[in-house]
This record gives sequence, structure tokens and C-alpha cells, in this order.
Amino acid sequence: MQLQFFQHLKSNIPPHLSFVDEIAELLEISNDSAYRRIRGEKMLSFEEIKKLCGKYRISVDQLLNLNTDTTIFAGKFGSSPQFTYEEHLKGFLSNVQFLHSFEKKELFYFTKDLPGFIYFMFPGISAFKNFAWMKTLLNLGTGVNAKFTQDNLSSEMVGIGLKIAELYTEIPTTEIMNVENIMTTLRQLEYYKDSGLIANEEHLKILYRQMHEMIDHMEAQAELGKKFLPGKKPTAKSAELKMFVNDFVVGDNSILATLNDSKVCFINHNIVHFLMTNDKRFCEYSYGFIQNIIKKSMLISVVGERERTRFFNLIRERIEAYRTNQYKTLSKI
Repeated sequence: MQLQFFQHLKSNIPPHLSFVDEIAELLEISNDSAYRRIRGEKMLSFEEIKKLCGKYRISVDQLLNLNTDTTIFAGKFGSSPQFTYEEHLKGFLSNVQFLHSFEKKELFYFTKDLPGFIYFMFPGISAFKNFAWMKTLLNLGTGVNAKFTQDNLSSEMVGIGLKIAELYTEIPTTEIMNVENIMTTLRQLEYYKDSGLIANEEHLKILYRQMHEMIDHMEAQAELGKKFLPGKKPTAKSAELKMFVNDFVVGDNSILATLNDSKVCFINHNIVHFLMTNDKRFCEYSYGFIQNIIKKSMLISVVGERERTRFFNLIRERIEAYRTNQYKTLSKI
């Protein structure tokens, strides 16, 4: 059991790190003592099990291989007095850096909103999304009478977002989308527009313009089947993008990552936050579910030019309908 436990731990540590050094440092023991535990020559203590499970987010159920219906998730909440949105972004960046560190990696993104990574490529839209989340969802530091401007996002937060976007372009991704994905941001923008929470008309024009630029860029990536930053061209580091359209169901922003020989699931909760699990049964079930959805979806990256053009044109029509106030909302009835 201990040998299997350490084998499982090893699969969750990026290959460029020394497994023995990691274990020795965490348990505050020598490398020789770490080797003895890894080889099963010395039993782990409960205190050591606690440290290892806490560090690598493994439940005791997984360690003991108990057959229960319980799945353990790890994650942070944005409710503490010390929490800031910058801290949230840094945590997001840390997770992406972890995924990026593996030699063999792939993300499967079943989207409800547009893939969150794409917003970071466009600072104006990223600033709006962050402002809306902070003000309306998290009540963080915006003030009751605060209005959105393009300057609401600090240069450091913009930099973190761009770093996340850059790493995203280097991780192979399969994205399952629906025309309705654009509606989340459009409704948020409509709410702020109707509530008078956008500083002036110029800021609103910039947002709609960048929405179109974002869709243009997504279509360009889908056409080439490669990910790259706006204004750039694909490079040797540009990862493969497989984009599917599913008209039957809208996703839930869940993310599944395959990392070498292991899998990790990220489940979206309360819109902004994610919970993570590497529970084998849960991840295998989720992987099978996503593969089934893919079989029922239409591939529009590289191939399917007609369907791809129609898909992105429908999204552009939605943007224009909101920009020109064609959609009825409570404030327009």
C-alpha cells in the first residue's frame, strides 16, 4: 500500500523536480530516510501521512483505497478578510504553471462562459470581468458608487493575466463550445450598462470593440488549430487547439487535465472559484463523460470551414444585438 501511495505521489509531481528531494524536504528528513520510506523499508507515521496528503491534496480514502462514495476536493474560498482578487489571480497562475510543467499535458474545457483564458488576452474585457466579479459577486474593494473604467485593473494584475494567457497557448487544449457561451459576458455587460455603472460611453465602445476582436482571434486560432496571442503568429511553442461545437448542451466550465499518466479535475463553483480533485474514480468518470460529449459534437478547428464561419458569425450577431439594444431586459420592458 505504501509503495502504491508513493507511486501515486510521484505521478503528481512535475518531472523536472527530484521526487526524493521533495519528500525529504517536506518530511524534514534526510534523502536516505526518504528513500527508505519510498521503498517501503520504513513505515510512514500518521504525522507524515498527514503532511503528504495535505501537500499533494490526497484524501486518506485514496491512501487506504476505501470503497466509499466520497470524493475529496481541495480549493480556497474568497471570503476571508485578507482575500484580494490579485491573490485569486496569483492562485490561478500557480495552477496553470503546475499544469504547464508536465511534459505530457492536455486540457479538456467544457465551457459555460467563453474559456476564461481568452479574456486575459484582451485587457479591456479582462478589466471589466474582474471589476464585475469583485463588485457584484465578491464585494471586494470597489466601493458602492464605483463605476467601471479601463483603468480599474492594476498593471500587476494585467501582467498576471497576460502570463496566464501565454502559458495557456503552450498547453494543448480541447474546448467544447456552444453559441450561448457568449451570453454570460453580454448579460453582465448589459446589467452594468443599464445600471449606469460604466463610467462613460467611450469605455462601453471599447468593450464592444474588444468583444469583436476577441471573437476574431478565437476564429483565427480555430482555423489554424493552434493557440497564440493576439497580434502574434503561431510559434514552435504554440499548442494544438481542438474546438468542438455542441448544440445540445451548454457546459459548466469544468476543466479536466491529463498530466503524464494521471488526471486532475477542476470543478467551477460560485462562478469565480474552482475545486480540484485527482480522485481516480471521479477523474476517469469525468474523462469518459467528456469523451462521450466530444463524440456528439462537431469539430470546427482546422476542418469544417462552413460550420466554423456560421458558428462565429452567430456569436457576432449576439454581440451586435446587445450593442444596439435589441435584446429585452427588465430595464427595457
